[in-house]
Amino acid sequence: MSHQILTSAAHHLSPDDALLRRLVEVTATAVGEQFFRALVKQLALALPVGYAFVAEFAETNTRVRTLAYWGKEDFRANVEFNLPGTPCEFVLQGNFCHIPTGTAGRYPQDLGLVRLNADGYLGVPLVAEDGQVLGHLVVFDDQPMPDEPRFLSIFQIFAGRARVELERIRAEKALLESENRLAQILDSALDAIVTFDETQHIRLFNQAAEKVFRMAAADAIGKPVGLFLSAGLNQVVTEFVASCLESQKEATSLWLPDGLTALRESMEEFPLEGSLSVVRMAKQRLFTIILRDIDERKRAEAEIRKLQMENLYLQEELKAEYNFEEIVGASPAMEKIFQRIKQVAGTDATVLVIGETGTGKELIARAIHNRSKRKNRPLIKVNCAALSAGLIESEFFGHEKGAFTGAISQRIGRFELANGGTIFLDEIGEISLEVQAKLLRVLQEQEFERVGGSKTLRVDVRVIAATNRDLKKAVEENRFRADLYYRLNVFPLNLPPLRERTEDISLLVRYFVGKLSSRIGKRITRIDPRTMEGFLAYAWPGNIRELENVVERAVILADGPVLEYEDDAAIVPHAAGHKEMPLVPLEEMEKSYIVRVLEKTDWVIEGSKGAATILDMKPNTLRSRMQKLNIARPK
Repeated sequence: MSHQILTSAAHHLSPDDALLRRLVEVTATAVGEQFFRALVKQLALALPVGYAFVAEFAETNTRVRTLAYWGKEDFRANVEFNLPGTPCEFVLQGNFCHIPTGTAGRYPQDLGLVRLNADGYLGVPLVAEDGQVLGHLVVFDDQPMPDEPRFLSIFQIFAGRARVELERIRAEKALLESENRLAQILDSALDAIVTFDETQHIRLFNQAAEKVFRMAAADAIGKPVGLFLSAGLNQVVTEFVASCLESQKEATSLWLPDGLTALRESMEEFPLEGSLSVVRMAKQRLFTIILRDIDERKRAEAEIRKLQMENLYLQEELKAEYNFEEIVGASPAMEKIFQRIKQVAGTDATVLVIGETGTGKELIARAIHNRSKRKNRPLIKVNCAALSAGLIESEFFGHEKGAFTGAISQRIGRFELANGGTIFLDEIGEISLEVQAKLLRVLQEQEFERVGGSKTLRVDVRVIAATNRDLKKAVEENRFRADLYYRLNVFPLNLPPLRERTEDISLLVRYFVGKLSSRIGKRITRIDPRTMEGFLAYAWPGNIRELENVVERAVILADGPVLEYEDDAAIVPHAAGHKEMPLVPLEEMEKSYIVRVLEKTDWVIEGSKGAATILDMKPNTLRSRMQKLNIARPK
């Protein structure tokens, strides 16, 4: 009976009511693209017109894209188009636009409407409740569209439905973006975040929580939060939840008391610090624990301190006075040193570098380290001569907080910093006998205790020591432990002083001139032969370091592109007993110097060790000079 009544009532619906009912039926369950397709189709059939589309802005307010497009009894592919020169431009400024006839003629720049021979046009903006224009709904036809109230009423109904759906889609998109941002924030948090509901079952478990509790979020969500809490922490959480459920407060929080622990999946207990809070979401409350593993934090802080110390020592390396990148030398003495570096670098043998001040002992240590299997770990330098007797032990082995007056925090020693790498003990002959005994233990057992500590630390460190003293003589005089000397003297490297490798002086001079002139901002292309002769004649008691300083002084004093020797000893001081060079013509001086270089190279002109390289000349240029100066190899 009731069905007959409804059917009879349906037959008496007005055309507009029937249309509205049809619109509701076809769009009731559709959302998004399907909703808009059904909407434009029903609109075109209801009016009736040939074309109908709904569109939204595309990135800018001067361009739109269609969300659904009906044309001549079928759906068409969605399109994007620019607004200027189209009737849609007027609509999307928030205006109702009705053109009864002649649309294509009024808008010749709108090629789409011209191509479809558009005559009547009707467009309405889709305006949100806050007044923002979201898009527009349009119908047009190749026939006129007269101004009919029924026609406009139907159109506005459809436009209202389109606006509501477009607002819903935008709100859903904004919510999804907000949730994604929140998820990214939670996952990027360094602290573990665990959220659970009123039944104390986990609802959220961020990435930091996965690391702290050693469990994947997928396995944790849905489980009781009590599985991860010690008895003490579980009691705090349970009491907090009960208190919040009884209270009418929307939100509250507390700091977790000291001494509480949590449980990993393996039931391992760890100390924590953190907070507990609650917020009301919809009809229930959600509780959140934010915590961090104290042990992990302490380990991280210790690692940060260690990295900071390593960085400090690396900065000291960069600031080192003797800091050119490669060892410069081609003399037989240096070739022998290079060969021995290659032989020992690949081992973990202790190396003792012996040489006068300024011969480059630190550079040799760095070369050994860079060729070793430890090259990716730090090279830690300790200048034993620069440390006071009371602090050297702390520098070597570190100290605990309160170990002595002024020890306000724990300090990591240089042996600990060098773990896995190399430690360079410069001026090893300067340390006291007491420290020598402790150093011997590290070399033999690879273990030590920090000053003021009782925990034995084990390290894996390769030791390179250096000295300008005669350690064997110091042993005989009881100033250096014999057992430490023998432990250090596994692989000795004796660096020759510069006066014993004069063949390298010209190479070093040219190297320093190039480096220093660039730094000072001068362009020096040639070294005066008399100046080079003066460099070669000097004894260089300060070795390479003195040579670099003298070259720098000469570069500063140079007025042009040629580095020249000054006879007033402003550049090269006269060594005791050094004979002043006789005054001879420049050509004779040049000839004498070239002959000397040729004799040193056994009259080899070309190649890396040839005379042309030492003289900084092209081989053919040198041959021309030899011919001009009448220089020939003796038979």
